[in-house]
Amino acid sequence: MRVKVVVFGPSGLIGDGFVRESLRAEDVTEVVTVGRGPLAATHPKHRHLVHGDFLDFDALSGELAGVDACFWALGVTSMGMSPADYERVTHDYTVAAVRTLAAVNPGLTFVYLSGAGTDGTERGRSRWARVKGRTENAVIGAFPRGYALRPAFVLPAHAKRSKTRVYRWGTAAVIPFAPLLRRLSGAAVTDTAQLGRVGLHLARHGHERRVWENRDIVALATADPGA
Repeated sequence: MRVKVVVFGPSGLIGDGFVRESLRAEDVTEVVTVGRGPLAATHPKHRHLVHGDFLDFDALSGELAGVDACFWALGVTSMGMSPADYERVTHDYTVAAVRTLAAVNPGLTFVYLSGAGTDGTERGRSRWARVKGRTENAVIGAFPRGYALRPAFVLPAHAKRSKTRVYRWGTAAVIPFAPLLRRLSGAAVTDTAQLGRVGLHLARHGHERRVWENRDIVALATADPGA
């Protein structure tokens, strides 16, 4: 099987993990990344597209037509954001990409990076959790191979730092204790390489499970290190 993937949000911590693991995979023929600004593409399989309007991806239809899998890693923290801005970035941007990709390749695998605590019922008290849940449901409803990953605490597996200051501080404090945390609370900790490999596993093989909690991500990555 030969796979062409597209990664949205490649400059972030987890997006970088998706890109790096895809570039390492022998069966991935091309990695297309999409972002608002330039991104150094130093690998022969990597091609970056600069796109300004994340509410309309129709101009990229031709570039995306041959894609087999989409890894959506574009996301923001709700802290310090207005509800409208958070919903636009979290839900509306994702749905705009879903709309374009479903039109050009309805059978592709769409892996949406969600988060632990997301409310798939869309009825909970937490606004961010409802917005994430609504976005998950849009992805899963649009694609027979649509998946949501809900990691908890994500450690960097590559030389990449989060853009979010609070997360950088937390990661710096936790990294020295990472081995202990994995032993004591493996179900709450994952890393960017595991997420990338699980995304590729879903692109290659599919799975009946549509929503992946942190423990499920770790279990698959542990059972199949080459996932």
